[in-house]
Amino acid sequence: EEEPYFEEEEEEEEREIEEEFGDEPTEQVESKGRALDAAEGEPSEDKKEDDVMIALPNPRVVSIPKELIPSMRKAFSNLCTSPSGVLFENPLLQVGVKHDYVGPQGRISVFFGNLHSSPLQNFKVKVDQPDHFRMQMQGTQDLLDDGEYDSPGCAIATRTQAKLLVLVEVTAPFDNAPSIRITFETEKGERHDYPLRLPLVATCFMEPVNLDPGAFMQRWKSLEGPDRECQEVMKLSPNASSID
Repeated sequence: EEEPYFEEEEEEEEREIEEEFGDEPTEQVESKGRALDAAEGEPSEDKKEDDVMIALPNPRVVSIPKELIPSMRKAFSNLCTSPSGVLFENPLLQVGVKHDYVGPQGRISVFFGNLHSSPLQNFKVKVDQPDHFRMQMQGTQDLLDDGEYDSPGCAIATRTQAKLLVLVEVTAPFDNAPSIRITFETEKGERHDYPLRLPLVATCFMEPVNLDPGAFMQRWKSLEGPDRECQEVMKLSPNASSID
């Protein structure tokens, strides 16, 4: 019984449209109807199509390829015992580190060099700050990521560098190197995300002691005694990876 009601309602709406627009062509009536929809707050079909065209896809995120991980591990290991060197390098970016220590304090300089043919945009660096470190950091303007989503980052022109200086003081024993995350975008809209670790390990804060043979043996023998030695023998699996 309700179907005739809806039909009559539709016919009434059509009559109202005809009274308002007269004998105008159907295309014009539809156009004005869309304009009225827009005026009443409803987006017209043209507007919806424009919105679809304006929407931009999220940039593709590029991380560190697996084939670079072995060389990264070796570079990290070398920097744990060397005062300077390259921590990471690919066709776009080179990350160099120079560090020195006096007692519990250290000074780490990190250099980010653009090897690409165009600028690296929205370049940001976020450094982990564990509880066992007291850190002060300064660097190129807008380089440090303060956690704000709309942080602009900096731009590194071709064949130039951005610099980061980290002053650190160790306050407690630790076993993990602090992480550093590098993000930037290329002219193609690709977003690169590189998680690395600074070569900041416990041995960096140790100072060597020069001893003659007699003094060394005296100290070595002082370590002998019950509960001062521990020995454990283990067998490696035949499929175990080689040790650098």
